[in-house]
Amino acid sequence: MTMTAMEVLRAHPLFAGLSEAAIEDVARRTVSKELRRNGMLFRRGEACHGLYMVLSGRIKVYRASPDGREQVLHVEGPGRSVAELPLFDGGPYPASARAVEDTRLLFLPRDAFQALYRTNPEIADAVIRELGRRQRRLIGLVEKISLKDVPARVAAALLEYAEAAGVPGRGGAFDLPRTQEEFAAELATTRESISRALARLRRSGLIEQYGSRIVVLDADRLQEVAGRGLSTR
Repeated sequence: MTMTAMEVLRAHPLFAGLSEAAIEDVARRTVSKELRRNGMLFRRGEACHGLYMVLSGRIKVYRASPDGREQVLHVEGPGRSVAELPLFDGGPYPASARAVEDTRLLFLPRDAFQALYRTNPEIADAVIRELGRRQRRLIGLVEKISLKDVPARVAAALLEYAEAAGVPGRGGAFDLPRTQEEFAAELATTRESISRALARLRRSGLIEQYGSRIVVLDADRLQEVAGRGLSTR
């Protein structure tokens, strides 16, 4: 999926309240950037120079430990922006970002964005909502990786993916938006642990799996597992 600059700006929560003329003006201020798979967009501690929005491909935002382990904070695809916080607090990037696959991005320089932010109350309101959404996501991530066993983390993640895909509870099918390696990094565990957890969910009759395709068989029970964990079977 590839989006044009105008499509991204029209659909993005930060710019949705602008007039068509204002969006066209923003589009003229942007430049495009291409990253090959595994190419770095920015590193933790670097200064922020503007806003990145994904046209095609995917960008992974993560923190790395001294021994090289990664904790994935989020993965953004077409239509989404990356690491907005430094635009507003003036600090450096709190995490690193790189391309999961060949990726095209739209870049809006910081001074152009701040001018829009100061003169358009719609953008200011949207910024507050977007930062609130990200804070809730990070709180949920902390809860998943610190308070739950791996089957519970996997169950919670599957429910989130199903909701994002807009599928119904029972019988709803969706494709995993992560590889197992990415899934493991997001949930602070290993690929083997993810495979075992998915197998236990299948044996328990909660899901069916066909490669990356997941079918939810019992959404209520999956929700229970997400909250309390899965008893040994």
